[in-house]
Amino acid sequence: MKRIAALCALAGCLAFAGCHGIYYNAPVVPPQGLIFSNTAAPVDTNAQGMPVAKKTGYASTHCVLGLFAFGDASIQRAAEDGGLSKVYSVDHEFFNLLFIYQSFTIRAHGE
Repeated sequence: MKRIAALCALAGCLAFAGCHGIYYNAPVVPPQGLIFSNTAAPVDTNAQGMPVAKKTGYASTHCVLGLFAFGDASIQRAAEDGGLSKVYSVDHEFFNLLFIYQSFTIRAHGE
């Protein structure tokens, strides 16, 4: 009986860990906490020859209890927010508090 319980717990942890990572498809994935996360990373690591950005625009999505999700985290929305005509680089931010509230933000840098 203990062996079955241990296998079920392991299977649950592996399944949860697999689902936890599906949100990221970026070259740099910062570590995430199950209780609290507040991380940022670049969406692209090829910044060679990019000028230093003078402006930044933000676009976010939010999720409450895993039941309600809303927002627009597109690069176009971030560029509009910052008044950008050229986008040089893009970063993303992820915030999680006990999976009760989560937010995902795109930061577009440019001019």
